[in-house]
Amino acid sequence: MKRCAEAPAMSALLVLLLVILAAAAALLALAYVVSGKLLRPPRRRDEWTPRDLGYEYEEVVVETHDGCKLRGWSIPRGTDRTVVVIHGYTSSRWGDYVRRAAEMLARRGFNVALFDMRAHGESEGKFTTLGYLEAGDVRRILDWLEKRGAGAKLGLIGFSMGGAITIMVAALDSRVKAAVADSPYIDVVSSGRNWVRQARAPLRHLLLAAYPLVVRLAARRAGVRLEDLVMYKYAERIKQPFLVVAAEKDALVPLEEVKRFYSILSRASPGAELWVVPVGHVRAVLEVPEEYERKVAGFFERWLA
Repeated sequence: MKRCAEAPAMSALLVLLLVILAAAAALLALAYVVSGKLLRPPRRRDEWTPRDLGYEYEEVVVETHDGCKLRGWSIPRGTDRTVVVIHGYTSSRWGDYVRRAAEMLARRGFNVALFDMRAHGESEGKFTTLGYLEAGDVRRILDWLEKRGAGAKLGLIGFSMGGAITIMVAALDSRVKAAVADSPYIDVVSSGRNWVRQARAPLRHLLLAAYPLVVRLAARRAGVRLEDLVMYKYAERIKQPFLVVAAEKDALVPLEEVKRFYSILSRASPGAELWVVPVGHVRAVLEVPEEYERKVAGFFERWLA
């Protein structure tokens, strides 16, 4: 009789175990699919060129250290001052804020270079690495500018992921004489979690449950060291004048993270500035364009003189 009583209990335990294993397998499958989509964002392209803004330009291809061809534009303005504009995740050189920044800088007399980062726009690349390899890619762009005689007074301006790339390159490359990071992520894992929170329920709950697996799989598939995508470690290495534009209503990057980063940066760089704007993520150049031009173009005019 005892054995007969134990049989249903063992069957229930087996069913529970199978349900748990099935749920774990489903979560792993979801994490794998999401990690692939994360690393291969939709490519943004458009029809306009700098000529539509009133400027002559050159189509440029720069090859990265691992053989990816980055495609972009060079807008010459007959000066020795050049600013590289770096877009964010899922954007490209055709992004609205990129267009506005490029037009502003060209109108103020700066040479402007803007490229699609790897796996974005028209550039090659199987995966984006969210800044990990892109920092080296931007240094290749600086090499190209230097060979063209446009590297004497170099500035960078980056948005979101591009802002983080700007932080890394400024910390690693003394050729950068001044830099602006607009809405940079400070901790890629933290910002990624906030990005997932923008999804609607019930997808949001599934993605948050899978998020730790998504992060590990994405890092493994792209060969990324996540600790290298935390910006605090770069702040104390930046010696150039550096302007951080923080969006007060940013749903992806908490203002507290930006202020912590700036507190480290300001001790290392006498030319560090923080400008907090009451807008959303990368919206300042679009929503307060006149003030943005005074602040950002004025910053480059002071430090690239």
